[in-house]
Amino acid sequence: MNTLKALIKREILEHRNIWRVPVILIGMAVLVRLSLSIGNFALDVNIPSELQLDETIHSGVVTVLSKSLNAMNFIIMLSMFVVAIFYALSCLFNERQDDSVLFWRSLPISDSLTVASKLATAVVVIPLIIVACQAVVGVVFLGTDSMQYLFDFYGQSLLILAKMVVWALLPIIAWCLFCSEVAQKNPFLLAFIAPILFILVDKLFLNGAISQTLVIDRLASFSNFKAGSLFWGTLLSAVFLTLAVVKRSQRI
Repeated sequence: MNTLKALIKREILEHRNIWRVPVILIGMAVLVRLSLSIGNFALDVNIPSELQLDETIHSGVVTVLSKSLNAMNFIIMLSMFVVAIFYALSCLFNERQDDSVLFWRSLPISDSLTVASKLATAVVVIPLIIVACQAVVGVVFLGTDSMQYLFDFYGQSLLILAKMVVWALLPIIAWCLFCSEVAQKNPFLLAFIAPILFILVDKLFLNGAISQTLVIDRLASFSNFKAGSLFWGTLLSAVFLTLAVVKRSQRI
């Protein structure tokens, strides 16, 4: 466990966007709050209905402030998920590019533990940073009135976040880690082009039977969260992670 913690700490220190982006987002929130105080500026974002919180949470908050705060929370979540995806795509690939993979493999650390630390960074550490960042933004926006809001907010926000991580983010991160390990030149192209080609071939020969269930339905709406979808997503995640570990272990 101590080794895993040390590896996760290394990931955070080496990949600075993990903590730089939240700082930038909090700074953005401060500017938005100041704009609300001195002018008529309001931040409004078209948030998917599945990611919107119950309106009763905002019943005690001014409407403009409520919309801006909700928009900031959505921007934070979306931005950090993008950070998680780009981190997963680059972490294993960069180690191969600068040959640091040879150094880390010379240490008494298993390849599975190394991959696990990168997975934990993407699906545990970054979501926790999202929660902390949203809490700070709530305090920035509401000041002394923030405690009741945060208490009500976290009941729904944590549920939405957990749902996104387990159902949507985990398979995506597992796929990105696999691409990061096997790609020869550009893991980003492999990660995005391969699914598109898969969907096109599936549409052409199987009328979209596979891609509709595994890709399109999963990403189209968070309201279709079902045990079967969770099972297949978890199974695919396990397959991609296992392949990433096996491929890494085969490198000299």
